Amino acid sequence: MKQIRRYILILLLLSALLAGCVQEPQMREITLIAEDIHWSQTVIEAKVGETLEITIRNDGALDHDFVIEELDIHILLSPGQQTTVTIEATEPGIIDFICNIPGHLDAGMEGQIVISE
Repeated sequence: MKQIRRYILILLLLSALLAGCVQEPQMREITLIAEDIHWSQTVIEAKVGETLEITIRNDGALDHDFVIEELDIHILLSPGQQTTVTIEATEPGIIDFICNIPGHLDAGMEGQIVISE
């Protein structure tokens, strides 16, 4: 009987320790600024398990859009506007983002979200 209690106590302690090791998803806030024909950042780094809250702000004199084709994100921003998108970094890889206003991508208005382990 004492041995069963000991095993139960050990299992309870191990369960408590493991529960304390579980990490909550981490939220990272990022501000991405669109200016006339460039982004303030062209590479955004993230780790698997992070949640990215990206505030996109248009500080330029022209319209800009924030497009991530693979996530079906298409956001048009007039000068002075901003919005926030949330992206879950669920697996390693590269997610491309662009401004799809005619001529802007050709001028280099593109970037990547690089997700690593």
